[in-house]
Amino acid sequence: MTDRPDPLAVLRSAFGCGDALATTIATLGREAGHGRGAVLWPRAEGDDAASLLTAGRAAEIAYGREGASLVLHTIGPGEFFGDLAGSGTDQSGAQVEALGEGAALHFAASVMVRLMESYPAVALAMARFLSVRIAAMRQRMVETALLSATGRIAAELLRRARAGGGTISPIPVFSELALDVQSTRETVSRTVSGLEKRGVLRRIAGGLELVAPHRLEELVY
Repeated sequence: MTDRPDPLAVLRSAFGCGDALATTIATLGREAGHGRGAVLWPRAEGDDAASLLTAGRAAEIAYGREGASLVLHTIGPGEFFGDLAGSGTDQSGAQVEALGEGAALHFAASVMVRLMESYPAVALAMARFLSVRIAAMRQRMVETALLSATGRIAAELLRRARAGGGTISPIPVFSELALDVQSTRETVSRTVSGLEKRGVLRRIAGGLELVAPHRLEELVY
């Protein structure tokens, strides 16, 4: 895999800490690479309970008995997944799956708890991360229940464009975007193509530019 981020840089960004603490955290975890489709959590080996994605992308997905699936959220470098509090009480049956090649730093439950107890920066980072994750899941629940497929796609594109200062870079992988919004690749492709034809989105080098935010907002609201 090329262009793999520096794990220490990911740790510094995730915890808002310096090199010394990032190095300490790195030595307490176990970094391992993985391929596309690998189940990253629950972990099959050891007592690893909490993990930090250091490269690649992943998704936490719940499966129903009839084969239906629900994407709870997607995960990028610098984001956590697993039993972050070490409670061992998750009965949802959800699992984290790699969307491509990547790597993660895995921690035993006792190690993560000890880090949060010993370093305020770690505890604060985890609290902030969980707060953001809960807010994002709440928003997605509302969108899934109340918006059409086109509305959900528009909402996600608007969210990504705002986060990128008006651009979405790189161009989204339609199959991954479909997972995010509980739709199909074909619907995403058709919607994005339509937005380009109407001048709402414009392809630029390495991404998409949001030309008419208000027209995209109209599809959401």
